Amino acid sequence: MSSPKKTKCSNCDKEIDSNKFFLHERFCEINVRKCSICKEPVQKDEYEEHKSVEHADPICAFCHKAFPNTEYDSHIKNCSKKLYECQYCGLFMNQNELKDHEYQCGSKTIKCEYCGENVTKTTYDLHLEYTCEKFNKNNDKDNKDNIDEDINKIINKNKKEKNVNKKNVNKKNAKKRKRSDSEDSNEEEFKPQKKKYH
Repeated sequence: MSSPKKTKCSNCDKEIDSNKFFLHERFCEINVRKCSICKEPVQKDEYEEHKSVEHADPICAFCHKAFPNTEYDSHIKNCSKKLYECQYCGLFMNQNELKDHEYQCGSKTIKCEYCGENVTKTTYDLHLEYTCEKFNKNNDKDNKDNIDEDINKIINKNKKEKNVNKKNVNKKNAKKRKRSDSEDSNEEEFKPQKKKYH
């Protein structure tokens, strides 16, 4: 037995059985409206709510202004009120203030926890690496003692990552097989569900 002919509804774009098309078309014209933005069919009484919920302009978390979707990502990257963390003290401030703050904050001195020498925050890492004898002596002893332990950690980490990658590949392949099996067996007509905004 051949399947009934289908006709596409100009209002909602659904394929409707030709013998039911007349009734569908009358009902659809009265109750359904196509969204001007996403072109999805929406119940007329929910149309304004659909637009305000689904297509509202996103609001920047820093300056609290709304931007169209096309401009939002670039605005977030460059927003003048976006907060950045000072690398020395951890305070957050906007980009305009950060450079001056880090210059002043980095020029303050702190006492080295290994040798007790006063060093600026900007040069502290260099001090530890090149001039602090106590830090370097401690590190040399620790490094000699821990070389074998570090190598074993790296080897074990690599083994775990390989096992995780194999499991992920196997899961993906199983999902693909499952999807293709369900697509072959599922011949029912797709019926979109009505969205509820309440």
